[in-house]
Amino acid sequence: MLRAQENKKRALISLSGIWEIKKDKSTEEEDIRPIAVPGSWNEQYQDFLYEEGKMRYKKTFHLSKDFEEKAIRLYFEAVNTRSEIYLNGEKVGENEVGYLPFEIDITDKVKFEEENILEVLVENELRTDSFPAGNTPQEDLLVGTADRRPSTNFDFLNYGGIIRPVTIEITNKEKITDIMVDTSLSSSKEKRGIINFEILTNANNNGTIEVVIAGEKHQKDIENGKADVKVELENAKFWNLENPYLYDVEINLKRKDQTLDSYKMKIGIRKIRWDSKNLYLNDEPLKLKGFGKHEEFPVLGQGTFYPLIVKDYNLLKWIGANSFRTSHYPYTEDWLDLADQLGILVIDEAPHVGITRYHYNDETTKLCVKSIKRMIDRDKNHPSVIMWSVANEPESTHPKSEEFFKQLYETAKKSDKTRPVTFVSCMDMPGREDVSLKYFDIICINRYFGWYVFQGRLDEAISALNENLEYVYKKYNKPILLTEFGADAIPGYHYDPPILFSEEYQKELIKRYIEVIDSKDYTIGEHIWAFADFKTQEEVRRPIYNHKGVFTRDRQPKIVAHYLRDIWK
Repeated sequence: MLRAQENKKRALISLSGIWEIKKDKSTEEEDIRPIAVPGSWNEQYQDFLYEEGKMRYKKTFHLSKDFEEKAIRLYFEAVNTRSEIYLNGEKVGENEVGYLPFEIDITDKVKFEEENILEVLVENELRTDSFPAGNTPQEDLLVGTADRRPSTNFDFLNYGGIIRPVTIEITNKEKITDIMVDTSLSSSKEKRGIINFEILTNANNNGTIEVVIAGEKHQKDIENGKADVKVELENAKFWNLENPYLYDVEINLKRKDQTLDSYKMKIGIRKIRWDSKNLYLNDEPLKLKGFGKHEEFPVLGQGTFYPLIVKDYNLLKWIGANSFRTSHYPYTEDWLDLADQLGILVIDEAPHVGITRYHYNDETTKLCVKSIKRMIDRDKNHPSVIMWSVANEPESTHPKSEEFFKQLYETAKKSDKTRPVTFVSCMDMPGREDVSLKYFDIICINRYFGWYVFQGRLDEAISALNENLEYVYKKYNKPILLTEFGADAIPGYHYDPPILFSEEYQKELIKRYIEVIDSKDYTIGEHIWAFADFKTQEEVRRPIYNHKGVFTRDRQPKIVAHYLRDIWK
């Protein structure tokens, strides 16, 4: 599925703006309120902060008769979490995967030069059979969640709503339907880049694909709806951190002298590989410096907000980071576009957070397989994406997790063999033996010695960290990335000597962790938790926000940010 795009052959109508919203069962006219799209509903109204359930969105639009012979689709970049789509009172589609796009063909459903009524029934109820997961049975769980408000299996707010843009795309009925790009280096010394395009269309055997790149045109006839085009570039410019060079590509679907469809994209030529100790970009070992973060901000919630994306990249560059993880769900694709442009590496994570023993069944497996395929399908052509993560902090000690995660690993590998696959584990500590991580390419672990255990006792915490890293590497003999470590620091709270919740303690813990990480030849870097403070559920450990951010929620630096800038820059 291609992202909706406006170009010489494709038209877009944005449906972003003010919609109407009401609780689904409400029949009262006064219950209808204005709501901003894109945006989460949670912080737009005080009484919606912890709202779980079904909300009905409504928007009207008109289409010109000029489009009567065209193909018309609705493109939702993301709705959280489950949704049913109605056009003029008729159900035209549904979706059960949050944080990822879906499309609905409305060619035969839409009215021309009349009012069309679009309604979206959105549900964010916390359930065991959906993600993010919540209201899970508590029996025998290592970490209970029943006392949280709401009862989530994850540590961020349960945002609901149409969180990303909605557009109507108008194209010719014969069009390009998907593009897969695979790049490789014949030799980094020869500077020869190889690009393989696999282009899918609905034109069957009647037409030609034209690929325009670096001022040259490459053509291939369509066979069974597909064309494979190989391009070799001499003196190619490779995509890397210092020079993230992107080639402009235009792909045209042609019949004789007529162009039926066109699609534009940017691609980077680069190669990813890994061995037992390192991860490589273009055969150069990588040292990842960065964060786990959240895609959220006051009032907006998880809504797409372009100034925030620009601001966060500005801060990543300011602090000297080169990477981040899309914890704990895929971000809007605009994040990846800018990562491609700026040379920032991304671990792309599926929205599978809060997995427990109650998820190891056929129904949940099918849902996870679907979302992994859709994440990779959306993001496969971004050079900035260097790794897929299929889950965060699951109960991977349980015997049933082994077959479950083996299947998720195989799903990701079948979709993309060029990138390593991981999941982020908080197990493999005393009494918590991980039974599933052995299938994965890179070992990603979260460790909170000095915070949740050995609280305030940094000498003991660092000793435990050192011992645990040695144990984990000996067990797997694979590269290790610490994907989370850190401490809450309430902004402006200072104390000497450093104590819990002070900015000084946060800095000291992170400093000593990095010293240990950097001393190991099998670690590939550090991702601190977290980039910025964020809203989460209510509990005594969370004074309004999770305060592990290096920046505040409104993106002001804490003491540790200046320390990281000194050592990373």
